[in-house]
Amino acid sequence: MNYSKNKFDPKPIKVVLDHIVEQKSLKKGVQNIRICNSWGELMGKHILQYTDEVRFSHNTLYVSLHSAPLKMELKYDLEKIVTRLNEHLKKTLIKKIVLI
Repeated sequence: MNYSKNKFDPKPIKVVLDHIVEQKSLKKGVQNIRICNSWGELMGKHILQYTDEVRFSHNTLYVSLHSAPLKMELKYDLEKIVTRLNEHLKKTLIKKIVLI
């Protein structure tokens, strides 16, 4: 008797998960989470404790801060922060940051 071989080769779980995440709807959601999380990773715990909310929409990162002095200080370096965030993400995804 001839047994047909399984046509599917085993794949590492990382490859399978990457394939699932690459689907359009999931890719956008995961990308938005990575972008929002990168704010805290790059800016550090001190600034993160004054951050209320981080949202990303249409190439713009919206950051809500509850410290007016910190908001004024960050406004002077927004272009530099955008550059650093994009370098951290290894893609040019953020065009502008709006501090709320």
